[in-house]
Amino acid sequence: MLKKISIAVFWFAFFGFFLVMLIPKYKYLSNDALEHWGSKSTFDNSIFALHIFAGIIVYCTAVLQFTPAIRNKYISFHRKTGKLYILSSLLCITSLYVMLPRTGCTACMPSQYIVTSLWLLFIILAFYFIKQRRIVMHQRMMISSFICAAYFVTIRVIDAFAMDLFNSIFRNEATAFLASDVFVWLVPLLLFWMYWLIRDRKEKRYGMEIV
Repeated sequence: MLKKISIAVFWFAFFGFFLVMLIPKYKYLSNDALEHWGSKSTFDNSIFALHIFAGIIVYCTAVLQFTPAIRNKYISFHRKTGKLYILSSLLCITSLYVMLPRTGCTACMPSQYIVTSLWLLFIILAFYFIKQRRIVMHQRMMISSFICAAYFVTIRVIDAFAMDLFNSIFRNEATAFLASDVFVWLVPLLLFWMYWLIRDRKEKRYGMEIV
């Protein structure tokens, strides 16, 4: 019961931040949509629109992929939405590679390229492992990919509520931006992989699967 409540709270908070913080800030798909990227060409508008639509699909299908009650009960539906999640992730990643060279945060650029590349790597590995019928590794790669995808929402949470902390630790503003940017995706990735490694060791020690 506690696990179900935690999952529900997470998704409510995640989409709440997406709706309240991102959409008003960047005025998605309005006439001023590309102010943040410094261009209003047809190509850039198309790339930006592709990125936003693909990103929304990624986040919406993630709910279906990572909610156990849906995933375990509707296997066929889970597989179809999984394919949609992977395809929309690839579209989102491709558009990001076009957009990132003009990011408004130059100091954050190394982190943004790394997390985008990791997202791509995890998606490829998730597809590979499901083809090999290695379900556990597939699940871990999918979760890892979502951590990278969620960065583009969760970084706004840090910007809004935690930048004072990073600015107090790092006196140089550029360093503070870079550190906060890396923190958003690296810490949850490390925590999840540490948890999985510990669980694997326990399973190996006791010769049983830990749920």
